Amino acid sequence: MRIVLAILLFFAGPVIYAQADSMSVKESVLKLENAMIAKQIQDMEALLHRDASFGHSTGWVQSRQEIIDDCKSGRLAYRTIERDNFYVAGMGKDWASVRYTAVMEGLDSGKEFKVALHVLQVWVKNKKGKWQLAARQATKIPEQPK
Repeated sequence: MRIVLAILLFFAGPVIYAQADSMSVKESVLKLENAMIAKQIQDMEALLHRDASFGHSTGWVQSRQEIIDDCKSGRLAYRTIERDNFYVAGMGKDWASVRYTAVMEGLDSGKEFKVALHVLQVWVKNKKGKWQLAARQATKIPEQPK
């Protein structure tokens, strides 16, 4: 009986750990997006990898510093981000990919925007065991015929 229990624990351990790590990644996604809405620069700096690449649905790509600078200046200001179909699509020991659809509203250079997107993010675990966004790419969801 002990051998069966040991075998079960051996295989269950990584699954339980992966589920906890998956939740940690999801929490990091939410924390970053909330930080971008609230302009919490310290949180953004902690959650963005030093080599982060942030691709928008328009083809515009920002570096980590550009994301932070544009948030500080108000050039790009998110008001709301409503997520749906949010899941961790792939996961390794120190990386995870996240997919979701979202409707985002805000200001881009003073002009209002509202856009529906498919979003793919790649997160990496740093040396301290914290998740950081390494890459993000969004594409517009095509308008559906009515």
